[in-house]
Amino acid sequence: MSKSSPAKTPPPRQSRSQAIDDLIMGTNSSSIVSKRSVERLYHPNEAHFFRYFVNKFQRRAPLINRGYWLRLRAIDAVVHQFLKSAPAGRKKVIINLGCGSDVLPWQCHHRYPDACENTTFVDVDYPDLIRKKRSIVLGTPALRDLLGPNPTVSEKDTDQILLGSDKYYQLGCDLRKLDAFRQCLESFLPLSDCSVLFVAEVSITYMDTKSADDLIEWASSIGHAEFCLLEQIIPNGADHPFAKTMLRHFNKLNTSLKSVHQYPTLDCQRVRFQERGWNQIDLWDLWEAWNDDMFLTSTERMEIDEVEPFDEWEEFILFARHYFVLHAKAASKSSSGSNARAEMNPTRVPHADLGITCSTTTAPKRRFGAPMVIANPEGQQYAIHTFGLGSSGRVPSCDLFTLQETSVPMELSPVGPSERMCHTLTDLGSFGILLAGGRGSPTRVLSDCWIFKRDTRSWNKVDDLPTPLFRHCAIRLKDSGLALVFGGKTGTSQVSPNYFLFHPAQGWLQCKTSGNVPDSIFGAVAFALQQELDRNTGVFSGILSGGITQTGVINSKIYRWTIDITSHSPSLHFEATQELGHQGNVLSIFGAQVVEGESFTSICGGVGWAASSLGQDVAFVTVSGDLDVALSSPSKTATSKWPLMIGCSAMFLGGTLCLVGGGATCFSMGTFWETGIYTIDTSSIFPELLQRRKTHERNIIIQYQDSPRLSHYPVAVSEVRKGTTKLQMNTIPRVSLNKESSFQDILRKRKPVIIEGLDLGGCVENWTPENMVQRLGYTKEIVVHECQMDTDKMDFNSKNFRYVTETIGAFMDKASQGQRLYLRSLSERKPSESPANVEEDFPALAEDCRLPDELSYIRDNLFSSVLRISGKVNMWLHYDVMANVYAQIRGSKRMVLFPPTDVSHLAFAPGASSSSLDVFSALEKHQLAGTHPHEALLKPGDVLFLPAMWFHTAAPTTNMSVAVNFFFRDLESGYSAGRDVYGNRDLAAYEKGRQEVARIAKGFGHLPTEIRQFYLARLADELLNEQVQ
Repeated sequence: MSKSSPAKTPPPRQSRSQAIDDLIMGTNSSSIVSKRSVERLYHPNEAHFFRYFVNKFQRRAPLINRGYWLRLRAIDAVVHQFLKSAPAGRKKVIINLGCGSDVLPWQCHHRYPDACENTTFVDVDYPDLIRKKRSIVLGTPALRDLLGPNPTVSEKDTDQILLGSDKYYQLGCDLRKLDAFRQCLESFLPLSDCSVLFVAEVSITYMDTKSADDLIEWASSIGHAEFCLLEQIIPNGADHPFAKTMLRHFNKLNTSLKSVHQYPTLDCQRVRFQERGWNQIDLWDLWEAWNDDMFLTSTERMEIDEVEPFDEWEEFILFARHYFVLHAKAASKSSSGSNARAEMNPTRVPHADLGITCSTTTAPKRRFGAPMVIANPEGQQYAIHTFGLGSSGRVPSCDLFTLQETSVPMELSPVGPSERMCHTLTDLGSFGILLAGGRGSPTRVLSDCWIFKRDTRSWNKVDDLPTPLFRHCAIRLKDSGLALVFGGKTGTSQVSPNYFLFHPAQGWLQCKTSGNVPDSIFGAVAFALQQELDRNTGVFSGILSGGITQTGVINSKIYRWTIDITSHSPSLHFEATQELGHQGNVLSIFGAQVVEGESFTSICGGVGWAASSLGQDVAFVTVSGDLDVALSSPSKTATSKWPLMIGCSAMFLGGTLCLVGGGATCFSMGTFWETGIYTIDTSSIFPELLQRRKTHERNIIIQYQDSPRLSHYPVAVSEVRKGTTKLQMNTIPRVSLNKESSFQDILRKRKPVIIEGLDLGGCVENWTPENMVQRLGYTKEIVVHECQMDTDKMDFNSKNFRYVTETIGAFMDKASQGQRLYLRSLSERKPSESPANVEEDFPALAEDCRLPDELSYIRDNLFSSVLRISGKVNMWLHYDVMANVYAQIRGSKRMVLFPPTDVSHLAFAPGASSSSLDVFSALEKHQLAGTHPHEALLKPGDVLFLPAMWFHTAAPTTNMSVAVNFFFRDLESGYSAGRDVYGNRDLAAYEKGRQEVARIAKGFGHLPTEIRQFYLARLADELLNEQVQ
């Protein structure tokens, strides 16, 4: 009888403390990958050491790269200063607390070999992590060289000293056990005779706060001690959107930040160290470090801009304001030497007096767009939030909001500017609204300009800017049709030194400058002053402030400008204002939204020179002789009630300040979006000016209506809207088929026809609403389109409908009454994988609907059959890649078709098979010059042949329409190989061609605009010539 084997002992359960320690060690992995990205991109000419700790290079986003570069530079600057300033002959020790896979010892020896003489570096972290690091160091010659010929390698994993040499030690220690830590250090270092620098880069903040405080106090007693700490702060409180996102991120990782709550600000951190034995304390948030020559020079800031395209300035500043670097010394000095901190304390309007309210909206997320306000002929107002950045990239649409409780739908032209962000919209009164510049990516800067005409609600192309611009500011000269443009960026690292005047008749004029001309700036604040002179003198004046200079710092000067437009070339004169103290600091801001009211100007959001200016301030400015500024900002306990005005859009509506959109990427910790609509009552601002206000205060009700998409075709701008010749509407011919071969003849001609007299089965007679409900069952559920707004025009691009589940019975009742519902049937069995098939999806109806023998070709090549039932709702303009026949079963319908050659006139965006053009309205207004419309009036029993790629739209002429669509393949090859449930994926050659076009365009991306356009236009001509041949 065999002996039973002993039961296996289960592995010991991991303690909660150990589990947390493991999670903290995990933060090292993400950090080190980011540092490797910085090393490779920003230090191409240095020896690379992070590479040995990262298995595979991952290029981080520019914002993350720049943030980590600054973190590394801040630590490097303090360490270098320590190495240079330690007394000659005294041993120097640098102890990296929670070092992770950091490569500080190797970088210092590479960069500062002389200063590293007589220096020992000590890496300290969890034993498990240090053992992994030891293995990499010993196995990598470029790292092992620092150890010298005879390093000491521990034989036991339980030893605290895991690796040792004269220049470098690795310790596996628990920093909460300070006595053991001291004993370990003193076993190989004469600490009392050493200059010791402790470095903690985002490490001790993961410890419980008491243990971290004990460590800081203990460190002050070690030799001639100094301390370099870099970690997070929350200067405007835990409810600030960046702080909230940051804290939520670390909490989600189960590595919550501990000390940030007890020491949320720089002043708290200073007191923290003062109370624990540190006598000399210098500290900077990282934006202050960015601006300080101790850390980097203006030349270095400009060189960084050349490394990679970068335009996340607001988000970079938000990040930098939420991290700090501290350098403390325990040795007493006659002068503390601590860097002084000046607090800004401007005049404030109590935030409670402003009456901020927030309402929810279903509008899509959007930031870095631009707003405008228009009205319809009845006087109803609408706000339009144009373009910008959405959750999936730049968006070619606009959000449309109504500004009253009830209003009719606003229809906009679907043709206009291309998608962009960081552009400007300037209201020029009766001349229209000027859109200027903007960018796609930071390397694709735009120069095109457009005027939005209020009467036609359409975009007209005007002269391009003399140079491509984004992040410029544009203002209307008071009561004129002129716009003045200040600064902006012309490329990833180039800032425009020019100023341009837009004249509706003369186009763009470059201004001659004089006086105390500002440095080149972008993202500045500019506004015009109330025109006290006779406007006929042609002289206007205003204020320019803030913005970021070519050297990458916020401009702190304020200028009064005066422009004289009476000469051939407008002359622009600048004078620097006198020192304005705290009020001037409020205007030293970047990326704010400026809104001019009747008696004062509002400056919303942005990030500023003042440390507390983090996107939630609103400054109100008036100028009557002297500049008068009132600042309204949230208290640190009320930040959650205020919007984050980064990339938001602001408008004045009847004395109410309205804010839509905005948000920020919060470094690597997530993205915060403003999804509400904020209104701010400004009646309490500068009450002494109330008598000057003409606009009566009224309640503003903002409601999201739609997000119409714009298609960009430069040719269409001149042709779609300028046509005055009456179009010739072609009537689609009616034919009868006498033999099967007749349909083959129709196919070969590829022209639409209405086929009469076909036997479709009993459906034409039998499919009444009552009969269909009886056959399918009243409670059978289907998914249908339901218009969300008061319109009968469905638009696939703006998705002005929603998908709702209805029973057959309820749907048929509503559709027969003409309600705005539409059913496009899907596969019952696999709706996301298989095409629709009436026989399989609606077997109870199938026996009544058939393709006759005359259409046997379709039967043999059938792709799908689709049941379509609709109330009084128009189908959007689109094309089908597969040919099809449309059998009208019940009700009647008007369809308008256009041949494929009309594509450039119908507002189809590249790659899109649907357009937002309202064909029926455009035909009534004779706005489709250059097109060749064909019309079909379908009655029950009619079958319309729709050739592939013919554009078509439909409108029912009865309350309800019932039809069946039969799609079939009429090409031998060329269809897309991927999944195609709707049979509407573009042909494979087109999909491949678009990829090639993008690749070709990217190859010209680095060239100046005019050269890029020259070559791309030539290539386009060559492609058209190939078509002709």
